[in-house]
Formats: sequence, C-alpha cells, structure tokens
Amino acid sequence: MPRMKKSSVIFISCLFPLLAISLDRSDPDVLAASGTKGNKQICVTFDDLPVARISDRIERLIITDKILSTLGEFGVSAAGFVIGDNIEDDPDILESWLASGHRLGNHTFSHPDLNEVPATMYIHDIEKGHKSIEGLLKKNKQKKRYFRYPYLHYGDNIKSRRTVADYLDNQGYTIAHVSIDTEDFVYNLQFEKIYQTADSLEMVQLGHEYIDHIMEQLDAAEKLSDEILGRPIRHILLLHMNRLNSYFLGDLLSEITRSGYGFVSFDQALADPVYGMTDSYIGPKGLSILDRLAETDPDMLPAREED
Repeated sequence: MPRMKKSSVIFISCLFPLLAISLDRSDPDVLAASGTKGNKQICVTFDDLPVARISDRIERLIITDKILSTLGEFGVSAAGFVIGDNIEDDPDILESWLASGHRLGNHTFSHPDLNEVPATMYIHDIEKGHKSIEGLLKKNKQKKRYFRYPYLHYGDNIKSRRTVADYLDNQGYTIAHVSIDTEDFVYNLQFEKIYQTADSLEMVQLGHEYIDHIMEQLDAAEKLSDEILGRPIRHILLLHMNRLNSYFLGDLLSEITRSGYGFVSFDQALADPVYGMTDSYIGPKGLSILDRLAETDPDMLPAREED
C-alpha cells in the first residue's frame, strides 16, 4: 500500500534537458517541521561522490546542485564519501559540497572490494583516496578523517579485517558505519533506463516504489535496534550520489520527516554509542552496524584469533 496519493506534476525544465518530477509526497507543513525536532533522529550520507555512473561534468554539476539544494531546503547536514579516481582531474567539482557545510570522507581511490584484494593493496588505495581529497579538506578546514568501506565489506577473514582496521585506527580515521543500508543503486539503474526514454509515468511509479523501499528499510532498522539494544538509535542512512536521488530526495526527506524523524549531523549521529560497539562478524556480506551486531557471538569478542 503506497504511503501517499500517487498524483504528480511533470514539466520540462527550460534550463536543463532534465525532466522534473513531483511525487506529491511533500507539503509546506512537513518541510517546516524538518530539522532536529523529531522524536527520532537520522543522518543522511551519500556514497560514490561526485556522482555515480556519470562522467560528464555538466551532468555531475547539475545533479550535485539539485541534491545540495534539496539538503539546504530541509536544513540537512550530510556526509559524502568520495571515490578519488572520479575527481583526479577535477577536484574542484566538490567545492560546492564543502562550501555548503557538509562533511567529506574517503571511499578509497578505485572502490576495491576488501573480500577480493590483499589488505596491503587495499590500504594503498585508501592512501591514494586520501591524497585526492586532502587539498579540499585542508582548504575548507575539515580536520576529521572519515572512511567508509566500499560494499560495506570489512574483510572476510580475520587477518585482512585486522590489518585494515589497525591501519585506519593508526591514521586517525573514524569509520563511517551505517545503520540503514539500502538498494537505491538498483533503483537508480532502473531509473537511468527509464530516463533515456523520458517516460514520465514510469519515473513517477519507480519514485514511489523507491521511497517505499527506503521507508521499509528504515522500519526494519528500528525493529532491529530495539531487539539488539532495547532503544532507538541515531540512524545513519546510506544513499548514493546519483540521478535517482537528484529527483526524489525531497520526497524522501519529506516522508522521513512525516514519520517523526529529525535530521542530525554526521558527527552527532556518530556520537551514538552503537557506532563504537565491537562486533565479531567476519564474512563476505556487506552489513550495517546493526546487522553486524546481530551476527555477533558474544563469546567471540573481541574479534581476534591467534596468529
């Protein structure tokens, strides 16, 4: 059952060759209620900056501007995680992200999978990723270092996990865990196909399905938090910088606000003790912090074994 009536207003922008779509899932009262006043709290984060699956600079700038504009309308302070290889020749493309007051973090240089490459190679990629954003961070006086594992793969064996985790700790990184993992990238693949046909009705339908998916994931995370910790947490939502979210982020934030959430900054969210808890999960799956804790055997803590 959809959460809102599926009416839509569709028009062609005279400024950009992009279709603008409204899902009618927001209203002025909801927008005015956004911020940190909700009984429940959430932080919004984005992977694969500057923009996933798009290399054209103009398109990247348009998508970035639309997402930053929406975040600003809702007063949301977000965090974004950069694939260094994607900005190697154009680091200034992220200036607007930092200028808007959002955090930037390292998402490696080439997005390798720790389950598939040696830890030493993976660490080298982390170092290259840092160098790609180091100038931007210094220029904008962001001293904190954040790292998010690609695919949320922390290592499928104890040696790899320990080697990379120790390196990150020694370099002063804060691990950018998530509590709500999503499949927005799957919906984006579908959206990109529909976008090429300019079928606005299919876009609207997909937008509703996408937002319903995110809210289902949020509800599941709330239940898991209650089962594991017996309390709500400050959630960290994982999204991707992509065309899909440039269209539907406003409707998504409205739906989240309508469900009683207020938005908090990345550092405020990370202050929740759940993100400092140790888990013993060693395996191939990419999991949220809540799922990792659910997989944890207390008898296996700390997650060490004899060399």
